[in-house]
Amino acid sequence: MKIGAVLKLRRDDRGETLEEVAYRAGTDASNLSRIERGTQQPSVGLLEALARALETRVSDLYLEVERTQHMPDPPVSRWGGELARLQRHVKELTPENRLLVVEFCKLLKRIQRGSGEADKVAADD
Repeated sequence: MKIGAVLKLRRDDRGETLEEVAYRAGTDASNLSRIERGTQQPSVGLLEALARALETRVSDLYLEVERTQHMPDPPVSRWGGELARLQRHVKELTPENRLLVVEFCKLLKRIQRGSGEADKVAADD
């Protein structure tokens, strides 16, 4: 895995677009896209700006490159960026409201499970 792939993975995990990260780093989306695809290498200054935009350090990015160099490519997250977006929103809530989010998710799961059983019964009829 190269530095561009690590940048893309970090950006995807955060649920952010090329435009959002590029803007905060002071570059444009097409430039960041080329870096992520490995067709262009970032300058040291741009890499530092991209790391700041992704709220990490350049050394952490390279540690990830080294850690994954001899490992197969990680599977694509089935969540896409949804989990990262949810985490960002939940992080801003009060502790009481975070508990409400958890209870709401449990309720949705019960409703979903219940509708699945109802669908099964209807299909059996």
